[in-house]
Amino acid sequence: MSELTIGARLAKLREYRDLTQEQLAERAGVHVDVIRKLEQGVRQSARLTTYQALASALDIELSRLLGQPSMTQQLPDAGGGLLALRNAIQDIGALPGVPFGDDGEPPVLDALTAATSNAQTLYQDGQFTDLVGMLPGLVVDLRAAARETVDGHRHDQVWGMTAAIHILAADLAAQLGHTDLAYMAVERALHASQRASDPLREALAVSTLSMVLLRQGRWDQAHDVAVRKAAEIEPRFSSTDRERLAMYGLLLLSGAVPASRAKRGGTAKELLKQAKAAATLSGTLRVCGTSFGPSSVGMQAATVQLSLGHPDEALERAADVRLGDLPWPISRARHRLDVAAARYQLHDSDGALGVLLDVETEQPEWIRHQVLATQTVRELLEDERRRNAPLRGLATRLGVDPAL
Repeated sequence: MSELTIGARLAKLREYRDLTQEQLAERAGVHVDVIRKLEQGVRQSARLTTYQALASALDIELSRLLGQPSMTQQLPDAGGGLLALRNAIQDIGALPGVPFGDDGEPPVLDALTAATSNAQTLYQDGQFTDLVGMLPGLVVDLRAAARETVDGHRHDQVWGMTAAIHILAADLAAQLGHTDLAYMAVERALHASQRASDPLREALAVSTLSMVLLRQGRWDQAHDVAVRKAAEIEPRFSSTDRERLAMYGLLLLSGAVPASRAKRGGTAKELLKQAKAAATLSGTLRVCGTSFGPSSVGMQAATVQLSLGHPDEALERAADVRLGDLPWPISRARHRLDVAAARYQLHDSDGALGVLLDVETEQPEWIRHQVLATQTVRELLEDERRRNAPLRGLATRLGVDPAL
C-alpha cells in the first residue's frame, strides 16, 4: 500500500478492521472530521501526533500507516543485504540441539574487534548502505568465534561484541522500518549480554528494546521495560560509578518518550527530571558504545515536548542543547528534525524547510528513512502557497509525491 495516499491507506486499514469513521475517531481521540477529510482527499496531511493516535487505535505500526519507504525500496542492492541479515540473525545453527556444520577457520579476534568498531562508526555516521552490507558476515563470524573461544576473558569479549552488533542490527532495522527483525535482534543481544556477564550491555539492550516497542506503537510496554530496568540497576546518587549512572539515565530517557506518546506528560517530565539529575552527576561520557550526558537529556526533552503538542517548549529545550556535545552525526541530525517540526508547528515554514535542507546536506542517506522528516515535508506541501522549488525538490528526494 506504499503507493497509496495516507487517506487511502487509512480508509483501507479502517475498513479491514470493520470500523466506521466515528468508531475510529472515538478510539483514537481525534475529531471525526480529520478522518473524513483525510480519506476524502480534502486534507493530505495531519499532525504526527494525530497519526500516532490513529495507528495506535488501528493496532498497527506508524510506519505502515504513513507508508514509510523500506530499505529494499531505497537502498541500492539492499534487498540481498536485508535478507542476508535476517538469515544471519535467524541462523538455525544457533538453535539448541541443531548441528552447526563446518564454518571453516574461526575468525581472528583482533579483526572482529576492528570490524565491530567500524560497524558502529558507520551507523553513527548514517552510512546505512555500507553497514547493511557488512553486518550479516559480522554476525556469522562472531557466532563462529563464540563457539571456538575457550579462554574466559576472550569468551566474554566475543559475547560482548556479539551483543553490541545485535543491538546495532536492531537499531538499523528499526530505523529502516523493519521492527520485527529489530525485535529478533534485541532478543539475540539480550542473550549475548547475559553470556558476556555484562549488566550494562544488557541494560543497553533493554533500552533498545524500548525503542523497538515504541516504533511498534506499544507505548506502555516501551515505558515499562525501560523504567523497570532502570530501577533494577539504579545506583546510589553518591556513587562514583559514572557508567552505571549514565546507563540508568539512558533508561529513564528511554521511558520518557513513550510516556509522552501515551500523553502521560507528568510521568514523562518526572523521568526527564531524574535523568537530568543523573546527567549532572555522570557528566558526558560514552558507555557500551552509546553516549549520555546533559545534552542527551535536553535532546530528549525537546522530543517529549513535541510529542505532548508543545512546539514552543520543544524549541526552548532545544536551545539548551549544544550540538557539539551530541557525539554522533545522526544524533545531531535527529535533534534538528525535532527543531524543524517544531518550527513548522509554530508557522515558521521557511525556518523548518531551511533546517530540513541543512540536515539533508549533511545526512542525505539517513534522512530518507526518517518518518518525521517525510511527515514535516508533507505538511509543508499542504500549506504551500506558491510553488516552492527547494521544497518540491526535497519532497521528490524523500519520496514524497507533491501531487498527492
